[in-house]
Amino acid sequence: MADVLSAIREYNVNKKDIEERNGLVIFGDKAWQKTAKTNYVQYGTGKESVAKEYYTVDCILFLLKNVHLPHAMYVRQAAQGNVPVVRRPDRRDLLAYLNAETTTSGSIDKSAPLEIPISAPKLGLYVCVLKD
Repeated sequence: MADVLSAIREYNVNKKDIEERNGLVIFGDKAWQKTAKTNYVQYGTGKESVAKEYYTVDCILFLLKNVHLPHAMYVRQAAQGNVPVVRRPDRRDLLAYLNAETTTSGSIDKSAPLEIPISAPKLGLYVCVLKD
C-alpha cells in the first residue's frame, strides 16, 4: 500500500471501511488529505501539450459511494457537493481497477509524484483492537 490509489483499491476490494475525518482519509495507520492527488491520469490530459491532471482522493471516493447513480445524476450530486467528478471515459476503467477486475490500468502513471501519507499515530489517531 505504497500509494493512495492502491490503498483505496485494497480497502474497496476487501470491503474495509474507509474513515474520513478532519479533511483526511484514513487507511489503518496511514492517512492522506482528501485533496491529495492519486496517480490516475484524467482523460484528455497529458497529451498534445496539455499538462497531466490526476484525480484526487475525494473525487474517487465520491465515485465509489455513488457508483449506483446514472452518470448525469452523479455529476449533479458532485457539483452540489463541490467535488470533482471522474470523467465518463475513465469511469469503467477506473472502477474495473478499483474492483480488482483488472490488475492495472493504462491511465495509472507510474512516474507520477506520489503524495506522502501521514502516519496516523503522529496525528493522534489510534486504532484499538479488542480481543475476547
